[in-house]
Amino acid sequence: MANTIDWGQGAVNNTIDWGKGKTNNTINWGAIYDDTPTGETNITGSGGVTPFTNTYSMTFDGVDEYFNGSSVFSDLNGSNQITISMWVKPTTGGLSLIHLITNPRNTTANNGQFGLYLFKGSRIEFWMGGTTTNYIRGNINAITLDAWNHIAVYLDTTQASATDRGFIYVNGADVTTSKSLTLNYSMLTATGSLHIGEEQNGGYNPFYGSIDEVALWPTNQVSNASNIYNGGVPFDLSTLGTTPSHWYRMGDGDTWGGSSWTLTDNIGSYDLTSANMEEADRVTDVP
Repeated sequence: MANTIDWGQGAVNNTIDWGKGKTNNTINWGAIYDDTPTGETNITGSGGVTPFTNTYSMTFDGVDEYFNGSSVFSDLNGSNQITISMWVKPTTGGLSLIHLITNPRNTTANNGQFGLYLFKGSRIEFWMGGTTTNYIRGNINAITLDAWNHIAVYLDTTQASATDRGFIYVNGADVTTSKSLTLNYSMLTATGSLHIGEEQNGGYNPFYGSIDEVALWPTNQVSNASNIYNGGVPFDLSTLGTTPSHWYRMGDGDTWGGSSWTLTDNIGSYDLTSANMEEADRVTDVP
């Protein structure tokens, strides 16, 4: 049926009593307000989910810049399992031996709880303290200078088979070349703080380049290696089935206090503070 009502009259001449639509209208306009929407309707409010972004990393000058804690890092005392995950961009021209992350027992060289080092032209090495006989070594040629690399260490000395006690992965691939790990060997008792970028206070073999997204687990996560690497893309580690115990975003969400940076521990409560670093050491170069 053709509609003979001139709808324009509603605005021009207002000869139709539109107001009666509320009280007298017998047309069933439909259940406009009968259905309640489901799901997340608050797009920008408190119910929304903030997407993960990786915007910053920290760059080190290879001279005297590093981060460390203000108290003894004792979380791994007596542990015989650990996983370390981090993104590194070593710069050409750095020292032949550079430290990525360590937990020295004191200020004496080679007396630490654990350490992860790059020996340029030689090897990647994870070393656990007290002796020189407990280590995992990897192929240094797997590391590309002046580019982002993902390094992960997986340790579990409780494994009966010596071949299963430790691995070094670079960019999602096992690059382990040798290992010497005593069955059930455990971490020494720490008397020092956690360091990122060098081994000891004062710039002992410091790192030259950039570091991003540092995480530690007190467990062996080698079965989760592909998820941690995530196809070469940093992601929200708190969404993993087994979350790390400590996670440093290396710039994202961290604060400059006027003379130093504070690295917030995004899962634990062990924050780190920069030494000899500038505000400009937070850069937008990320993996």
